[in-house]
Amino acid sequence: MGKVRNVLFIMVDQMRADCMGVAGHPVVRTPHLDWLASRGILFSHAYVQTAVCGPSRMCTYTGRYTHAHRSYWNEVPLPLDEKTIAHYARAAGVRAALCGKTHHTPDTQFIRWLEERGFKPDPIDTTNAGFEPWEVNEFWGDGWMQHLKSQGYDLPFDNPMMAAFLVQTPDGRRMNGWRFEAARYPTVIREEDSDTAFMTRRAMEFIADAGEQPWLLHLSYLKPHWPNVAPAPYHNMYDPADVVPPVRDIGELDNPHPLLEPFRVERRSLPFDDEETWRQMRATYYGLITQIDDHLGRLFRFLEARGRMDDTLIIFMSDHGEYMGDHWLFEKEFFYESAIRIPLIIYDPDPRADDYRGQVVDHFVESIDIVPTCLDALEIPIPAAVQGHSLMPFLRGETPEQWRSAVYGDWDFRFYQASQQLGLEGDQCRAWMVRDRHYKYVHFAGLPDMLFDLRADPDELHNLAGDSEYKEVVEAYKTKLLEWRQRTEDNRRGQELEDRIGRTGVSWVPDELVWWE
Repeated sequence: MGKVRNVLFIMVDQMRADCMGVAGHPVVRTPHLDWLASRGILFSHAYVQTAVCGPSRMCTYTGRYTHAHRSYWNEVPLPLDEKTIAHYARAAGVRAALCGKTHHTPDTQFIRWLEERGFKPDPIDTTNAGFEPWEVNEFWGDGWMQHLKSQGYDLPFDNPMMAAFLVQTPDGRRMNGWRFEAARYPTVIREEDSDTAFMTRRAMEFIADAGEQPWLLHLSYLKPHWPNVAPAPYHNMYDPADVVPPVRDIGELDNPHPLLEPFRVERRSLPFDDEETWRQMRATYYGLITQIDDHLGRLFRFLEARGRMDDTLIIFMSDHGEYMGDHWLFEKEFFYESAIRIPLIIYDPDPRADDYRGQVVDHFVESIDIVPTCLDALEIPIPAAVQGHSLMPFLRGETPEQWRSAVYGDWDFRFYQASQQLGLEGDQCRAWMVRDRHYKYVHFAGLPDMLFDLRADPDELHNLAGDSEYKEVVEAYKTKLLEWRQRTEDNRRGQELEDRIGRTGVSWVPDELVWWE
């Protein structure tokens, strides 16, 4: 093993932090992720900055909080002046490529403005979050669809959203995979042709193609994101009777937060009130995770056979979690642990990490730490715009001084019908979160707050924000949020001036004109 030359940045979509053997899950089998953790570090308290695919990924790719990078929701463009890990790597001569999805939306308005003035930005810089498009697969990519056609599948390819997830019942009927009842049946697409198998093969082909050139590959799987349908044998690998029950309490429905009930309706959570539904959905969800784990085993063996485990930093994480019935919810959003805490494993091939392999680090980590970690490993300077911090010291047995004592996040929910039903204006649809070892506090701009005492109530079942006994706690944590926002507003242009002139006190009036002394 030796110095890091390459980075394999693996991201799955919508995977819970607890759904790994190494994380202590009693049912889900993930032997290859467990092996990776034994060779690296498991970060047990890793958090995303928002539990929505697009903005969460933009935090991870830029190393910046949502309010800083300004891509607040899916389909909201990432401003063209925002740089990602791909831009930084490519500028340093490292080939940065995408195999999978990014949920990135280009800043077409600014691009068009530049083109009207004779500037022609490089398409690689402006699309796919700056990654070379080795194999783009935003749920049903052209490459995967062409592969399925070449294998002779009889699918409605004119509707790839349908084609990708059809299932087949025992009596030969086909069913739309987006329906909850489809979770019990295998997909029409065979396992060896599934998106997970296809993307793994394409990732190995990229690594072979890159040869000895330094590279950063973002392997971004579609699963275990909804729809919860899996190919055989993963569709029935787990018995619904064995799944872990949801974390929830009837009291959450008796006196819910005003946003909870309309949100449950909009995000299709109501079927999760039915035990048969949540048991089957969880069982299939477990199967999808084990399928990914099996293909990661293929990938790790491939790396070992080519000596790439000796010079490649490997990061495994998710873009956010999944409720699967927790708190009577389905999918993600809000700031409950099921949605914002993620799996994070990092393997460092450097011999300096040897004495610390297999350890669990429980310090707070944020998704914005991924960019500085990759740049640090590749010995690329970390720009001032990056708001996260490198995790490399942890991998080599050091704890950085004054490491963060809390994690933060923000969420813009103006794009949901629930906000309209509640009569909220767009600027009222904002929520900010701070979570430390004792409390989790969420401040809403136009709705009541949420406060959980995590020591007494680790499952976040009892909202204390309206309790007069906790008034001082609410005020203290509201101040924490204000100070966080003050610290993390984008001040890059001020920083550029400071770099040029320092902070020695500047008079903008020439000395010879200062006549009042």
